[in-house]
Amino acid sequence: MLPRALCLFVAAIPLAAPALFPGIARADVFQLNGDETNTLFDKSKAAVVQVRSGDQGFIQAGSGFFIDDQGTVLTSSTILGDSNNARVVVSGVEMDAKILGNDPRSGLAMLRIAYAASPALPLARSSALQTGDGVMAIGYPLSLPVAPSQGPVSGFDASFLTRVDDHLSPKESMAAVERFATTHIHANVAISPGQVGGPLLNSRGEVVGLVATSPDDGRSIYALPVEAVAKIMADFAQYGHARHGWVGVNVREVSDSGHDGRTVRVVQVVAGTPASESGICIGDTVMRIDAREIYRPADVLDASFFSQVGANMTVVVRRDDKLYNYNFAVIERPQNPASVPAPAASHSTAVNHVAANPR
Repeated sequence: MLPRALCLFVAAIPLAAPALFPGIARADVFQLNGDETNTLFDKSKAAVVQVRSGDQGFIQAGSGFFIDDQGTVLTSSTILGDSNNARVVVSGVEMDAKILGNDPRSGLAMLRIAYAASPALPLARSSALQTGDGVMAIGYPLSLPVAPSQGPVSGFDASFLTRVDDHLSPKESMAAVERFATTHIHANVAISPGQVGGPLLNSRGEVVGLVATSPDDGRSIYALPVEAVAKIMADFAQYGHARHGWVGVNVREVSDSGHDGRTVRVVQVVAGTPASESGICIGDTVMRIDAREIYRPADVLDASFFSQVGANMTVVVRRDDKLYNYNFAVIERPQNPASVPAPAASHSTAVNHVAANPR
């Protein structure tokens, strides 16, 4: 179980996907000069740690950061992989860590070490971020000391292109679409191996995301937003693992035939799932999931990610120029929805996601 203070802190962060608010003036928009960068780094670096997993034959190393004064560390699940052991290096001292949760789908892992009065970074909301805002990543590059990198936010997306064969040049290699479980922050912040898992900070030194990956050999990063982090942390606290919602509907992006920006169409309803008994049909255009308007597949991914297992979900679809409302229960997503037999409980969150599954 998480400490009560941490549980209350997590509960205070709204479990909703990041939303953008154009035109609102904010004090956190910044481009730091050298002195400001150093000040922010000096203020935050004590809370950033190195995380290791594996044995002597193969050791994975990355970064992480304290979020409370009781030794709780957030990091990337890619550092842990399937390992059942983890260590945290604090001020050069390696300490065994208890794994509180490890969720490969979101990319978040949570650890705890016996470290009294650990320095902690505050968590903020990422929803106020806009393209062009400056952010800073802090982590442990390679085997070097902790270091900062900064740059502007360049967008928000749930997918990115990656080369199929890393041995070929970008021109020679085919590109494939990699999808996240929810929308991520993309920032033009350069990192080195070892900095994944570290915090992404705003100008006040508050965490707005966790560095998840680099799509282009370290020239830029994707970060899991704090709101998504809070959702998975809450699952860890209550269930000991992440619970991802699903209803058994798969969708695909299509052309905007209605000229209203709606491009998400139902392509599969899995038999034996809540959606299969609701009346929703293949070919329906998804208009809204609960209060979220749906325009592109990423909207569906976000609605799916932030759904709560056991709750009901309302989906509005368009069929033959008429709107239909459907309500069904959200069930827990199976490990591999694509392989679920017809009558089995599969999962996709009220119109779960795009054809390919993120992770």
